[in-house]
Amino acid sequence: MITVAVLGPTEVRRDGERLPLPSGKTTEVLVRLALEAGRPVRAERIIEDLWAGAATGRNTLQSKVSQLRRALAEPGLVTSGNDGYTLNADPDSVDALHVVGLAASATASRRTGDAAAALEVSTEGLALFCGDVLADAGEGDWLQPHRARLEEVRLGLLEDQLAARVDLGLGGDVIGELEGLVSQYPLREGLWCCLITALYRMGRQADALAAYTRVRELLVDELGLDPGPSLRALEDQILQQSRALDSAGGRPSVLAGPVGNLPALSSSLVGRAAEVSAVHALLRHRRLVTVVGPAGVGKTRLAIEVARGLAPPGGVWLVRLDGVDTTMSIPRTVAETLRLPGGKQMLIERFTGAETVLVLDNCEHVVDGVAELTSELLDATTQLRVLATGQVRLDLDGETVYQLAPLSIADSVALFAGRAAEIRKQFVLDAETATSVEEVCLSLDGLPLAIELAAARVRSLSVQDIARRLDDRFALLQDPTSRRPERRRALAAAIGWSYELLFPDEQRGLWALSCFADGAPLDAAEHVLTALGVPQASVVDVVDRLADRSLVSVEVTPEGAVRYRLLDSIRDFALDRLRESGLVDDARAAHAAWLAAAADRCDATVRGKRQPDCLAVVRAERANIDAALTWSAEHDQQLGVRIATGFGWTWVVHGDGVAGATHVRGALQAAGSLVTARARATGLLLAGWLETSAGNLDQAEADLDEGLCLAKQLADDQLRADAHRHLAFLRIQQGRPQDALELATASRTVYRSLGLDWEVATSLVLASYASIMLGDTTSATEAANEAMQLLTPIGDSWALVHADGMLGAIAQADGRLDEAASFLARAAAASERLGFLGQAALHLTTLGRVEQRAGNTVAAIETLERALVAAGHSGDLRIAATARVNLARLLRASGRLDTALILLEQTDRWYRASGGGDGALLTRCLLASLSSATGSARAAEQLASVLEEALSAGDAEVQVLASDALARLAADRGDLRAAQRLLQSADDLRSEIPHVLDDLDRVDAQLARLRISSGFDQPGAC
Repeated sequence: MITVAVLGPTEVRRDGERLPLPSGKTTEVLVRLALEAGRPVRAERIIEDLWAGAATGRNTLQSKVSQLRRALAEPGLVTSGNDGYTLNADPDSVDALHVVGLAASATASRRTGDAAAALEVSTEGLALFCGDVLADAGEGDWLQPHRARLEEVRLGLLEDQLAARVDLGLGGDVIGELEGLVSQYPLREGLWCCLITALYRMGRQADALAAYTRVRELLVDELGLDPGPSLRALEDQILQQSRALDSAGGRPSVLAGPVGNLPALSSSLVGRAAEVSAVHALLRHRRLVTVVGPAGVGKTRLAIEVARGLAPPGGVWLVRLDGVDTTMSIPRTVAETLRLPGGKQMLIERFTGAETVLVLDNCEHVVDGVAELTSELLDATTQLRVLATGQVRLDLDGETVYQLAPLSIADSVALFAGRAAEIRKQFVLDAETATSVEEVCLSLDGLPLAIELAAARVRSLSVQDIARRLDDRFALLQDPTSRRPERRRALAAAIGWSYELLFPDEQRGLWALSCFADGAPLDAAEHVLTALGVPQASVVDVVDRLADRSLVSVEVTPEGAVRYRLLDSIRDFALDRLRESGLVDDARAAHAAWLAAAADRCDATVRGKRQPDCLAVVRAERANIDAALTWSAEHDQQLGVRIATGFGWTWVVHGDGVAGATHVRGALQAAGSLVTARARATGLLLAGWLETSAGNLDQAEADLDEGLCLAKQLADDQLRADAHRHLAFLRIQQGRPQDALELATASRTVYRSLGLDWEVATSLVLASYASIMLGDTTSATEAANEAMQLLTPIGDSWALVHADGMLGAIAQADGRLDEAASFLARAAAASERLGFLGQAALHLTTLGRVEQRAGNTVAAIETLERALVAAGHSGDLRIAATARVNLARLLRASGRLDTALILLEQTDRWYRASGGGDGALLTRCLLASLSSATGSARAAEQLASVLEEALSAGDAEVQVLASDALARLAADRGDLRAAQRLLQSADDLRSEIPHVLDDLDRVDAQLARLRISSGFDQPGAC
């Protein structure tokens, strides 16, 4: 049996085995015949449809038909006659024809009330659509009516399938799908009928009428028409609560049985589709599911939405426990909700019958009683399912816990905007308000309750005003006009409910964690907790219980470290309670003391093998360090100096130049006369190095000069040597290599006498930099090698990276490219390992250039692509520009001109937008040279301009490249003597900078020489 599929990729199968088909017009002929299987199609019609009036004769069509017959391996399948060509196949064997019959059958079954048959047939029909309809039939005009007809068939089947599912009592499962479909096909009244009916049968009469209003307004606005008879009749039935809307087929609908006591909801649920689906799936397979999360995260709202998608014969019953206390009977409360007399035994009898879902909401304060009743009911019955919500699990066997997280920022913004628009009709989320709304939502941790309370304030405040007032969030985030219970109309009341359920030690646990601006590791929390009187042996249990209650979130970092965090709203609440306790200074002092101890450890170990640990501390504790320094500036200034100077060199290694220097100077200023001269000198030297690394050379010089003066006054040899070493770094940045060399040498002499190997090594690295700047590669090599010998056993990765980079620069300058590549590769790998991506990008860019000069084209391309990724991740766009230029240079020389041109154009645009800088002129030169090779008329003018600027700036590299390109252009137009002059000038400069240029940069020069040679060889050449 032959079957033909065209509702997707074209396929022909014989007895289930797929036949290979030729592509192009042969397959198009097959599709054209298949759409009228069993009937002849005139040859003229086929030619007109498939070749659209082109000068195509019958011979071409006959050729394609012959190919088709061979492919089908059954000549009788396609026959010809006076009436045209015929595909001799049963129409039902062609999916596009068969699906039409299925659609008619599905519609007929639905109209006769056989929803099950309609569902089966429509599902079978929809399964035939496997991609783009008539995908291999070309793009001729003849296809449009066929595609439109088949798309209409598909949508009709979809309407029948969804309507059948609604009639069979599955409306809760398809409401979300229908909402999406009416947005995609807003003018299809059949889909709207399905949606409205499904909403009504789920007990959501108000939502059903609201949907009818939406489609009515849409039809009037778009078409100027009222809804059709079906929609109007549906509205009347809803208003009259007609029994005609009960489920089809005699199955019980939500209206026909005990549906429980779920409340009508006045607003839609935003941003929880995935969560609703997940909990719904869990509840289908588990008898006890508990949704846990912090106060205000939306547990109740989610549970009700999940429950609305259920329609068990015994109903869905919501038991609100927030008004119940430990003196009340939980069984009696549940029984009264179900309007049953008695208690536990009556409940067991009730749940022994029809399947029932019990929603136990807000269990945290009566968790023991709820757990006991739930366990007994589930053990005694088989038809009961329980969905519980709370801040803690029930801790029962067989319980499945679903942790409900706050909303994402996108969903938070959508929730705010939706609620604000309900309150103030003129509210619009535009470019002016979007930033402020996002700021509000970020500050409120994505807590739906907090966001809704903030949105309620648009009655009287602008979004910008709301954002500014969040410092006093608990005064702002309440809605006195609401009729909801107190804990649902004020954020402070919601969190306070949770807080009052805690034991005293647990409350102190929140106080301790509230001191941490960005979470805390366990030992830090332990330090503050013990200062607040919690026994050390109890700390872990306290933190665990807070995490179980969803008041503390536990985060595992990529490195495997554990941190404990509070949501901002809970942290603010706990801080208020800490202040009321009178222990805030004790807690803050313990917080700062823990950071001071961490700073001491970093100061002692950052120059060795423990350097990664120190870097991890400053990365993780950045906000906590800021908070501790702020507190110390007012309460314990000497502790602040200890923190700032202790972390100082770690900030150097991490690259926190400006921020680190500001911290150090701020701590010194706050301490004033309280700080010792030695501590002040140490701090100023650190600040000077940090400012130098950031490029703030004037401020650096002021700091270092003052530090040097203090060192001289103290007559401290090591401190004076430190000052000289830091000044050497500054002089290098100032372009004063001779001064830098003298200072580095002086400091090194002192350090040798004191046996300070690390200090000797770093002085040697600085001396090496200064020597290479002076052109003395021999001295530079000696200093760098000795530095490496000293640093390797010490294990200071940061200093080793700089030493490797220095050795790579020396080797490159000497033309020892293999050695240069080895050093630079090691420096790049270490930088990536330490997380210094900007530094890694710099070393990789240089490495790529070295590999290019060495002729390792493939390796150079891979390295430069890695450099681009590292630069992008680090945000260093200038290094990214340099990497792009080098990559384009390589691709150009390798013949990949199009890609090189794109890279150079991107880089040129960046330099122009960024005010130019190192590399901008080279980019323009390469771009003009490449444009000249591809025929740009303005290339000669651009190259001449670049050459003039290079001469003015003394940029020999660009002079060479521009001269080579201009020489080629001169040779192309026959001006051979001008070409020779330009080449000679370039060659003279090329001999002076061999370490910069290589064979790949001589593309234009080689072409010019070829043209000059061939030109002079011609008779009459001048």
